[in-house]
Amino acid sequence: MDDEFASAVAGFQAKMAQVAQVQAECAQLVATGWAQRRRVRVTVNADGIAVDIKFGAGVNELSYDEIAAAVTEASQQAVREIAERTRELVAPIAIDRGAAPSLDGLLGAIDSLREHLR
Repeated sequence: MDDEFASAVAGFQAKMAQVAQVQAECAQLVATGWAQRRRVRVTVNADGIAVDIKFGAGVNELSYDEIAAAVTEASQQAVREIAERTRELVAPIAIDRGAAPSLDGLLGAIDSLREHLR
């Protein structure tokens, strides 16, 4: 039983290290969206916050409303890319509910280990 418990603890620790690594990678994500034939560029961070907005040649041909709509469109594109890349990073650590031990099973293993250690 000690080996089974130690193995479960080691597996849990490995999974938590993997989760921490994925969280760090997700926090570093940035994405860029474009609109109005690449005249408007918006870069967002992992939280979907615009960290850079650039206007290219020909932006002066756009009305203020068109520029505002283009900033919104480019931001939304970038946020969708962040969401997709986050899903891709998180997918390998998603919990397989069928393979995860039940709470009753874990409590039983702890009780058994406690009895074994007495």
